[in-house]
Amino acid sequence: MIKFSLITALFLSLAFAHEDPKQVGTDLYESPPEGVSWQSWHMKSEHGIDQHDPESVFKLHDTRNVNSLSGNDILRMYGLMREEVVGKGDGMGSHDRSEGIKEGTKERILSTVMGLIDKNNDGEISFEEWKEFSAAGGELPDMGVGVGHELGFEGEYERHHWLEHHAENDPEVYIQHPEDIEHELLHHEHEVEHEAEHEQEHEGVAQTKTTKSQIILANIPKRFLA
Repeated sequence: MIKFSLITALFLSLAFAHEDPKQVGTDLYESPPEGVSWQSWHMKSEHGIDQHDPESVFKLHDTRNVNSLSGNDILRMYGLMREEVVGKGDGMGSHDRSEGIKEGTKERILSTVMGLIDKNNDGEISFEEWKEFSAAGGELPDMGVGVGHELGFEGEYERHHWLEHHAENDPEVYIQHPEDIEHELLHHEHEVEHEAEHEQEHEGVAQTKTTKSQIILANIPKRFLA
C-alpha cells in the first residue's frame, strides 16, 4: 500500500478544487469516442480487446457459463452492479464526485436492452438470441452511463493502472505516478467517510439504548429503586 502523505492530500485537494467539474465528474457521464460504438469502447477500455466478434462479447460476460446472459450480467457490463460510483469510477477522481446509482437507472437500461434482444421475454438473453441480434447488425447501445466499469474503484485502479505499470516489476508501488497518488487520496477519503458514517450509526444506537433505559427506569415503582 502506498504511504499516504497529508501534504500530498492537501496538494491534490487544491488541484481538484480548480479543475473543470466536467473533467472530474463520475464515469457515468463519459461518452464513447466519436465514431466508436459503445460495445467496442467497452471491450477496448475494460478488457483490452481491440477486435472482437459477437461470440467473444457474449462469452466474456456470461459469468455463470450457462450460455445465457442474466439481468445482472447486463447491469455488470454497464457498470451498474456497484452500489456507488466512487470518484470517477475508474479508481481515480475526487471523492466529492462520488454518487450512488439509482434503481430507476438500472431498470431503464435493463428494460431497454432486454427489449432489444430477449425475444421470448424470459428475462435472459440466450446465445441464440444474441447471435440473431448481432447478425442483424445489433450492438449494445450507449445508455449514457459511461464505459461500463465492472469492478469497484479499487479493482478498476488495478485493472487500468497497477497491472500495466506495477504488477511485474513494482508490485509494492515504490515508484509513484500521479495516478497512484490520486488513487491513494481517493482511497483515504473513502475510508474516512465510511468510518464517520459507522461512528454516527454507533452513536445513534447508543443514544437509542440510553433513551430506552431512561424510559424503563422512569416506569419502575420507587419502592423497587435503591
